[in-house]
Amino acid sequence: MSRKEEKMEVKSTSAKKKMEFPRPFGVMIILVLIFAILSYVIPSSSYQMTEVSYTLSDGTEKTRSVIDPETWAPAEEDQNISFMQFITSFIRGMEAVPDIIFAIFIVVGCFYIISETGAILAGVGKVIVKLGNRKCLIMPVLAAIFAVFGATTGAYEEMLCFIPMLAPIMIAAGYDSMIVIATVMGGGAAGFAGAVTNPFTLGVAQGISGLPMFSALGFHVATLIAFIITLGAILVYYAKKLEKDQTKSLMYEQDKIYLENHHVDFSDLPEFNGRRKAILFLVAASFGLVVFGILKWEWYFEELVGMFMVMAFLATLIHGEGINWFCDKMVEGMKTIVVGAMMVGFARAILIVLNDAQILHTILHSAVKVLEKLPEYMAVIGQYVFQCLINYLIPSGSGQASATMPLMAPLADLTGLTRQTAVQCEVIGDALSNPFTPTSGNIHAGLAMAGIPWVTWAKFWWKFLMIEYAVGLVIVIIADMINLGPF
Repeated sequence: MSRKEEKMEVKSTSAKKKMEFPRPFGVMIILVLIFAILSYVIPSSSYQMTEVSYTLSDGTEKTRSVIDPETWAPAEEDQNISFMQFITSFIRGMEAVPDIIFAIFIVVGCFYIISETGAILAGVGKVIVKLGNRKCLIMPVLAAIFAVFGATTGAYEEMLCFIPMLAPIMIAAGYDSMIVIATVMGGGAAGFAGAVTNPFTLGVAQGISGLPMFSALGFHVATLIAFIITLGAILVYYAKKLEKDQTKSLMYEQDKIYLENHHVDFSDLPEFNGRRKAILFLVAASFGLVVFGILKWEWYFEELVGMFMVMAFLATLIHGEGINWFCDKMVEGMKTIVVGAMMVGFARAILIVLNDAQILHTILHSAVKVLEKLPEYMAVIGQYVFQCLINYLIPSGSGQASATMPLMAPLADLTGLTRQTAVQCEVIGDALSNPFTPTSGNIHAGLAMAGIPWVTWAKFWWKFLMIEYAVGLVIVIIADMINLGPF
């Protein structure tokens, strides 16, 4: 090779390096920096907070701190983000969500133990072999299960543990890591969009709006079915595409490397014996108990983590192992999610900066002023688009409801919408972008577990997200047309 050719090759390699998309932590640092810079452009302002009481379906009285819509005022002095505030926002972000971070560590460790028993591979692998040419149906079935779990209990972060368990199985079956994220995270998002008894989104939004808890149940169930069908169709379409040519996957080369380190042979699956059947029954029973605990006893992360630890230890005993094996596998599992769990805290740094700069309320107030000017027939579209967009700044479901519904509920009264329709806009708008938004730590955690760069995932998922947004728009327009109530 001549020197000229060598120089051209070096330049080509350098160009490729320059075009490389930042790693997950890099994405978060850049986003936080952007919002820190915006603090010098967007004026500071604030609403005062007030306590609102609401009643749960079992009659329990709860209170929540929400915005008082009548108290917006510009700040006397703009709160520009200092260099020190910027560099400390990441640790403060992690300090703000320790329960979520540690829950992810332990829950993933617990399900790593379940995976190491071979029960998931033996059970799911056997189903795939039996389905034969219809094996693509396993994706919509799994997605529907995740959707129902999310719609009823509000579980989402807990679903991350299924990604490393399903990824090698689905890739070996002729699919890719993309479809695993779409099944798990997309299924959870479909459940949140069709929330039926989700206490963290539907419950909070209806409580703040003064609506009966979990009212309009029939409409919410129909919404859930619509999103399950939509996602199921997307999954089958993509699965069939991969069955024809797996090289069409954006992750084809990376998945081949992934499979070398996570070998699965469908001709030599682990025996689906009595022990492994008992372990899968234990997992199903544990989820059933968790659902009951969330709905009946208001269980949260502490109780969920505790139950999953008991499940993992019992599975260890059924598998014929002891305490040392349990501890070793728990640590191995936790190692797989270090980047993902930490991303949750880094993502929260964005909200930390927005609050430090006091520009989040400025954005909310400006949006309300725009929505107030819309003609009545555009009101539902305006609220829906607003809720879809604001989720990129406030990816927390209960946080978005607390920040927006005190403004959107009275705005609905003024623009001829029912408050139930406004709630529907918030619930769907909050949910659909969850497997996509770069400001959410959850999707970065899931992608890290599957080894997928966010930009690659975005290239794949955006067109399917647009389909789901369109379905959501139709649903909220129908809610407006029928004056979804009770008010």
